[in-house]
Amino acid sequence: MSIVLEQNDFERLVGILGGMPDFRTAQGRMDFVTHVFAGTPRRDDLIASLNVDGTPQAVAVRFVDRLQTFGQDEPGRETLGVLVNKMLSYLGGTEDARYLRELMTRYPFHTRPTADRGAPDDWAGQESPDQVTEKIIGENTLRDIALLEVALEAAQAVGRVKTSVGVGTGFMAAPGLLVTNNHVIADRWGAEGSVFDFNYQLDRYGAVAPVRSFAARQGGLFYTNAELDFTFIELAGIPLDLPPLVLKAERARKDQRVNIIQHPGGHYKKISMQNNFVAYADERTLQYTTSTEPGSSGAPVFNNAFEVIGIHHSGGMLREPGGRQRYLRNAGTSAIAVLDDVKQNASEIAERLMG
Repeated sequence: MSIVLEQNDFERLVGILGGMPDFRTAQGRMDFVTHVFAGTPRRDDLIASLNVDGTPQAVAVRFVDRLQTFGQDEPGRETLGVLVNKMLSYLGGTEDARYLRELMTRYPFHTRPTADRGAPDDWAGQESPDQVTEKIIGENTLRDIALLEVALEAAQAVGRVKTSVGVGTGFMAAPGLLVTNNHVIADRWGAEGSVFDFNYQLDRYGAVAPVRSFAARQGGLFYTNAELDFTFIELAGIPLDLPPLVLKAERARKDQRVNIIQHPGGHYKKISMQNNFVAYADERTLQYTTSTEPGSSGAPVFNNAFEVIGIHHSGGMLREPGGRQRYLRNAGTSAIAVLDDVKQNASEIAERLMG
């Protein structure tokens, strides 16, 4: 279930939240949200779905609206109620606090969930039947089914890159514009000698889906950066029904989930999702624990909204930037660094990405 506030209640709650001192800056908002939902089972999922950039009131509108649709963080407890309850502790005995207490009485922020079946008659544990009827066991792996729809749509933009010397992965980042790694395609000659296969995958019946193959546009846009390990290539004949992905200038957070759609080993398209976490992130480098293979180079690294926050390029015993210790991780280039570089050195490509 989810809670939908009446318009006047929505506007007043937004006004109170947007006016709180902790909501004045993006960092303050992130710290506030982290504090509000500390210890809740779906904290990471919720935080990953929020955008804290903008004016306090604009962010408050997005935040309250998101909580209305997010639903419960644990059975019987709405996330919007968690927010209202925490705001009370900030506001003390003010008129706004009195209004929020009255709001708590008018909306079902807490409900008693109904279990499919009770505890067995021979239950010998110490817990009461209410405590064992339906539980999150270990990590909370419940996800909105819409995540699958978003993932399938994003997968359309990911293709296999076949060069004269090997196979990698690439994805459409703007109309007609594909991005992969520099170590997959390093120059225009390599691009024009390659084939770009989309829909190279199995369908729901285990049969090979019809493949759509394209080539680089002769004399088309091309830009590469060996240090950041990415290459942009303009393709010819890309149809309008192949929607590009969005490169998001978002700095990842440690322990944030990431998802990767790829062609591991040059084989059929696959996805690695959910049990993948960021281990290190700055504005240039992402390191994460996930499943990839040779051939996955150039794959998009997604956040949980399936926006591209990085381009995968390698894996192994990698040194964490700023330290000497090595860890078994995968790594990619942050979309922040990619976007900053093309803005400075490839203005026409930057315009396409922004368009």
